[in-house]
Amino acid sequence: MVPPIFILVVLATTGAVSQSEASSLGRRANTTTLEDLVMQQGQLIAQLQAEVAELKTQADNRNPLVAFMTSLPANTQNLASNPVVKFGSPDLNIGDGFHTDTSKFVAPISGIYVFFIKVSGESSDWGHYITFAIKKEGTAIAETETNDSDNVDRSSVQVVVQLVEGQAVWVEKSGGAGTTMRGQGFLSTFGGFLLRAGESF
Repeated sequence: MVPPIFILVVLATTGAVSQSEASSLGRRANTTTLEDLVMQQGQLIAQLQAEVAELKTQADNRNPLVAFMTSLPANTQNLASNPVVKFGSPDLNIGDGFHTDTSKFVAPISGIYVFFIKVSGESSDWGHYITFAIKKEGTAIAETETNDSDNVDRSSVQVVVQLVEGQAVWVEKSGGAGTTMRGQGFLSTFGGFLLRAGESF
C-alpha cells in the first residue's frame, strides 16, 4: 500500500502544475486578445485616414480654385465701337482661364462666377462719356459708365453669372463719345473668380 503522505504530495504537486499552466494559458490568451485589438485599431485608423483623404479629394474636385486679375498696361487711345478692351498679362491666373492673346476669360469648368471691372475714362467734356460692358458670349451682363467734367472719371461694376465650361467673358466699350481709357498701374482692372463649381443648382 502506498503511504498516505506520498499520495498527498503527488496530489498537491499535480494541482500546483495545473494552476500554473492555467495561469500561463490565461496570460497568453490575454496577450493574444490585446494584440488583436491593437491590430484592429491600426486597421481602423488606416481605413479612416484613407476615407478622409478621399473626402478631401472629392471636396477639392467639387470646388476647385479658379481666379484671375489683370490690368490695362497703358492708356488706350481711339476706342472704336464695341472693341474688346485689351488688358495686359494677368497678375493672377489660377486655372489658366484668362487668355492674354484675346483678353477674354474662358471658363475652365462650369459653375457660378463673380466678375468685376474698374475703369478710368478720359473725356474732353461732360458729354464725352464712355460706357463699358462685361459681356458673356457677346451679351452684356453688366455695365458701368465714366463721365466727369474734370476729364477723368473712374467707375466699377460687379456681376455674378453662371457659366458652362468653354463660355467666354470679356470687357468692351459699349457706347459713348469718349476715346481714351486710362491704364498704367491699376487705373483700369478686370478680374474674377469661381464661386462654386457645378452645372446645375
